[in-house]
Amino acid sequence: MAQNKPIGKLLEEAGFINQEQIEVALNVQKASPMFFGEVLQDLDFVTPSEIAEAVAQQNNLDFVNLATRVPSQEALKLVPHEIAISRAILPLELDEETLTVAAEDVNDIMTLDYLRKISGKKIKFLVSDKTSIARYSEIFYYQLENPIEAEIAQTVKDTLDHKEIDIPHLVDLLLNNAIKDRVTDIHITPEGSASHIFYRIDGVLQHYYSLPVNLHQQIVARIKITSNLDISEQRKPQDGAFSYEFLNEEFDLRVSTLPTNHGENIVMRLLGKGSSLFSLESLGLTKENSQKVEKYFTKPYGIILIVGPTGSGKTTTLYSALRKVNSLKKNVMTIEDPIEYKFTFIKQTQLNVKAGYTFDSAIRAFMRQDPDVILVGEIRDPETAELAVRASITGHLVLSTLHTNNAIGTIPRLDDLDIPPYLVASGLLSIIAQRLVRKLCPHCKLKVEKTNEELLEIGIPQEIIDLNPEYELYEALGCDQCRNTGYNGREAIVEIFELDTELEGLITQRASTLEILDLAKKKGMKTMKEDGYIKALNGQTTIEEINRVID
Repeated sequence: MAQNKPIGKLLEEAGFINQEQIEVALNVQKASPMFFGEVLQDLDFVTPSEIAEAVAQQNNLDFVNLATRVPSQEALKLVPHEIAISRAILPLELDEETLTVAAEDVNDIMTLDYLRKISGKKIKFLVSDKTSIARYSEIFYYQLENPIEAEIAQTVKDTLDHKEIDIPHLVDLLLNNAIKDRVTDIHITPEGSASHIFYRIDGVLQHYYSLPVNLHQQIVARIKITSNLDISEQRKPQDGAFSYEFLNEEFDLRVSTLPTNHGENIVMRLLGKGSSLFSLESLGLTKENSQKVEKYFTKPYGIILIVGPTGSGKTTTLYSALRKVNSLKKNVMTIEDPIEYKFTFIKQTQLNVKAGYTFDSAIRAFMRQDPDVILVGEIRDPETAELAVRASITGHLVLSTLHTNNAIGTIPRLDDLDIPPYLVASGLLSIIAQRLVRKLCPHCKLKVEKTNEELLEIGIPQEIIDLNPEYELYEALGCDQCRNTGYNGREAIVEIFELDTELEGLITQRASTLEILDLAKKKGMKTMKEDGYIKALNGQTTIEEINRVID
């Protein structure tokens, strides 16, 4: 039974670690007072959430991703903030019979007895990791005690009543609310009668607030001062950055200003410094696609490209797959802009154009460092492209990203970068193209019935329907858990272009992309749209969402 297996064994069976990593961790544990799971995390062999998933399996309980769960106020009010923090728990839901609680240690009898006593109800434990519990406890208890939306609404009222406004505090409120709601970009847009605040959540812009227009220039001035921008320059775009802390967590914000006919438009990209790694499966890759990616990332040489537009999750997939490379046996070197994730046993370097350290100069330096695997954050120019491809055909595994719309479109893009077709054909192992689609909210999704004929009419191919004869379709509704969008979180849809001798021949002959695509599909390649339709038929997302993301 799962309960009798040690955590290390469960992690190994789940594919999170291998036997060699277990042996290294055991050796480290002999010289360290840490628990085995803590050693594995300290070595970056596993993430906190992977440990929590193993604990959940060990105890036959469900794992909960707190990033996509909003606790009820009734549950939060029942358990004092200081108790939640000290016992590493987060109350989630309270109904007539049960109090549902996220916990790290689900076998803590004292905590169980305490929760039963204060609630008078059954206790249902869901497993999460200590880091996530601490983070989201701080956020949701802060929101309970300091309602951000109510403060912003009061600010608007005070402005209309001609009261003095604390602009720095207002900007902080906008940032705090963005962090709470998992926002990636904040747009502050002036119009004739109001300044509008938009948040990008799960890839979609959502309108949050309309502020009195007379506050706009003051907000812009505050952000420009914080970002070390020229406050007097309003005629041309400016770029800046600043760091921000909320509840003991640090964030980087990249700021862009743009003059418009109504005033300066501000866009801020929100980047957490404590980025956590994912597994390929948690990114939404099917078991078949995960196995394909893992196969290529363990090859001895060649180049693997992950392609897609900005914001399609390329870097996250690249680093998740990099975890499959055995860095205990291979010399892995990276050039990144910036370093987003930390890896033990991997030599990571950061781009520094001012110092002359660029992608192409890094590759040249790496070649003198006896590398096995080279990760190039992005191929941006012909020099970097040529060096990367040449490294791949001289016994090195090269991993990188490129901006193209789909997998096959990468071939003419490499031609634009002056890479001869014979080099592309001989060096390229595979191209992974991807987009991110929103996942259905599990709390409010509504099942819908459609016949095979109806599916065909809306464009789903017969072979995809045949792959999913027991399909379940849902539509997005909306609830408090998903901010009434019907979706919560995102995952990747991918297409994997795998080269063989026949396809290499077409590339060498400069065949059209249509010819290459036709042959690749005959050999079993599924397009991103087809991968998305499979996910829709499995009840993970909607057909409307797939059509929104992919034309």
